[in-house]
Amino acid sequence: MAIEKMQLVNIAGLLSDLDKTLLRCCESGCFHMEQAVTGKDSHSSLKMLNEKNPYTATMKKLKALALSCRIKLTKTDYSDISADSPEEFAQLTEGLENRFDALRNERFSCMKEISEKNAVIKQITHLKGLDTDIGRISECDKIVVRMGRLPVDSFKKLEFYDETFFFVPFDSDKDFCWGMYFAPVTEKELVDEIFNSLYFEEYEIPDFVKGTPETAFEELNDAIIRKSRRIEEIDEQLQSLIKDKKDLIVKAYSKLKFRNDTFELRHKVASINEKFYMKGFVPKNNAEEFVKLFDDCESVSVVVKPPDSDSSLVIPTKLKNNRFARPFAMLVEMYGLPDYNGINPTTFVAITYTLLFGIMFGDLGQGFVIFIAGFFLDKFMNKTVGGLFRRVGFSSMVFGFLYGSVFGFEHLLDPVFHAMGFENKPFEVFDQTNFILIGAVAIGVALIAMSMIMNIVQSFRQKDYENAIFGCNGIAGFVFYTSIISAIAFKINYKSPAFIILLIVIPLLCIFCRFPLAHAMKYKKLQLTEDPEEATVGNFIVENFFEMFEYLLSYVSNTMSFLRVGGFVLSHAGMMLVVMTLMESVTAAAQPLVVVLGNAFVMCMEGLIVAIQIIRLEFYEVFSRFYSGNGKPFEPVGVSDSGSDEE
Repeated sequence: MAIEKMQLVNIAGLLSDLDKTLLRCCESGCFHMEQAVTGKDSHSSLKMLNEKNPYTATMKKLKALALSCRIKLTKTDYSDISADSPEEFAQLTEGLENRFDALRNERFSCMKEISEKNAVIKQITHLKGLDTDIGRISECDKIVVRMGRLPVDSFKKLEFYDETFFFVPFDSDKDFCWGMYFAPVTEKELVDEIFNSLYFEEYEIPDFVKGTPETAFEELNDAIIRKSRRIEEIDEQLQSLIKDKKDLIVKAYSKLKFRNDTFELRHKVASINEKFYMKGFVPKNNAEEFVKLFDDCESVSVVVKPPDSDSSLVIPTKLKNNRFARPFAMLVEMYGLPDYNGINPTTFVAITYTLLFGIMFGDLGQGFVIFIAGFFLDKFMNKTVGGLFRRVGFSSMVFGFLYGSVFGFEHLLDPVFHAMGFENKPFEVFDQTNFILIGAVAIGVALIAMSMIMNIVQSFRQKDYENAIFGCNGIAGFVFYTSIISAIAFKINYKSPAFIILLIVIPLLCIFCRFPLAHAMKYKKLQLTEDPEEATVGNFIVENFFEMFEYLLSYVSNTMSFLRVGGFVLSHAGMMLVVMTLMESVTAAAQPLVVVLGNAFVMCMEGLIVAIQIIRLEFYEVFSRFYSGNGKPFEPVGVSDSGSDEE
C-alpha cells in the first residue's frame, strides 16, 4: 500500500543541446515533465518556447500514405532509419509519395477512360442500325444532326409537326425511342426548340469515336479490355510496392512520431540568453540512473531536489503495488488517484474485493470457469482484466468448496467431506441464514473500522488534525462507532455513566465542536467557524446539529449496507436451486442443456451484479471515509503507440 517516492529534477543547458536532452528524457521512460514557468515564476525573464513543430506536416502525410496502403502503424525499432532532420523526413516521405502517386494516377486515368468509353458504348448501342460513319455525320455543314432519345409518347407526337426536319429511329423499348433528327442549319433553333419541348435527350458522341456503331463498339470494347488489363498490372505493382516499402513506412513513421512528440515537449521548456530550463519529477529509485544519462553532456546541468522544493508544483502520484494487487489498481484509478502524501488503498481493495466476491459468488465450478476465462483474457484481450478474473475466480472456488456447491449441485462434494472426516459439508447456506446476515454485518463493521483507521493515519500524515482527531471518521468517530458496536455485540453495560460519558458523549461533543477544537489546538485561539464574521452561536448549533444527525444516520446505513453481502450469498444459492428444480422437471435428454444454460445465465447476470455491488461497497462505504482521489497521475514523457494517436 505504498506510493512511489519522487524527486524534483531541474535541467538547464544550451539551446543547441535541447533536442538531445528531450530525447534522453523520453528514452529514460521515468521523467514526468512540468511547465518550466509557473505562476510563481511569471515575473522572471524566462520565456516559454513557442515554435512551430516542423515534423507535424510530414507525419500527417506519411500517416495518410500508410492509411491509403492499409498499413497498420505500430511502435517498432527504427534504428536503421537514417533520416533525422525535418528536411530528411520530408524528402523520404516525398519520395515514397511519388512512387505510389505515379501508379495511382495512372490507375485513375485508366479508370476514367474506361468510364468514358462505357458511357459511349451505352449510347451507341442503340444506334447499331446506322450503317454510316458516325464521325462523318457530325461534319455536315448544311444540315444539323442531333443523336439521342425521345420518350415514346413524344415520338408519337412528331407526326403532328410539318416543319422541315425528319427523325430516324434506330432502337426503342417501352419508355424511350433512340435515333437522330436532321434539320437545315437555317431551321436549327426552331427544330431544337421543338425537340426540347418533347424532352429529347441529346447524346454527345466524342471525337475519338469513328466508323459505324458496330465498328466503334468493337474498338471501344478492345480499348476497355486493354485498360482493364493495365489496371490489373498496376494493382499487382502497387501490392508489390506496398510489400516492399511496408517496413520502411512503419519504421519511418515510428521514428518521425518520436521526433514529433519530442519536439512538442519544447512547449514546456523555458529559455533565456540561448539557454534552456526545464523541470519535472522522477521516481526516487530512478533518480541516480536518470542523472547518469547526461554525464557526457558537459553543457547540461541536472539538479535533483526534494519533491516539495517547488511549492507551485503538485507532486504526481505513482502507485506502487505488489503482484497480487496490481490488477485492482484499475478500480482505484476509477475513483481517482490518491494524493502524493496519501495512502495507496490498492492492496486493501484487492484483498477485500477478492474475499467479498468469493463470499457472494461461492461456487467451485463457476469459479473455475471464471478462473480459466482469466487466462484467455490475459492472453488475447486485456491482462489487467484477466488478472482480476483469475483472482476472483480462485476466491469463488475456495468459498464454493466451503459451501459444497459445484455448478449448483449442493451435495456433489459430500464424499470428499466424508473422506476429510466431516459428517456433512462445512457450510449449509439455507440452514445458516442468520449467521450469514450477522456475518455480513460483521464484515461491514470491520471494513468501516479499518477505513477509519486509514483516515486517521492519513490525516495525521497530512497534519489535518481536525479530521484526524475530531472528525466523524477520526479518533472521535472511531471511538463512538466501535463503542456502540461493542456494546451491541458483546452485551457491554452501555447504561453505566462511565461508558456513556467517556465513549458516547465526549466523542459526540468532539465531532460536534470539531472546528473550534481543532482551531484552538492549532492556533491557540477559539473560533466557531472558518469565517469569524458570520459565526454566531445559533448558526453554529443548527448547522452542526443537522450534520451530526447525518453522521449518525450514515453510521447505521453504511453498516446495514453490508447486508447485501449476505443477501447475495442467499440469492446465488436460490438461483441455482431454481436451475436444479428446472432440470428435474425436464426429460433426461434435456437436463444437461438446462444445467449449462442455467449456469451460464447465473454467471453472466449475477456475476456482473456482484462485481458492481462490491465496487459500490468499496467506493461508498469504505473510500468515502478516507480517500479523496485528487492526486495527479505520474505520466512520464514519451511517445504513444503509433497507430493510436489522434491528429
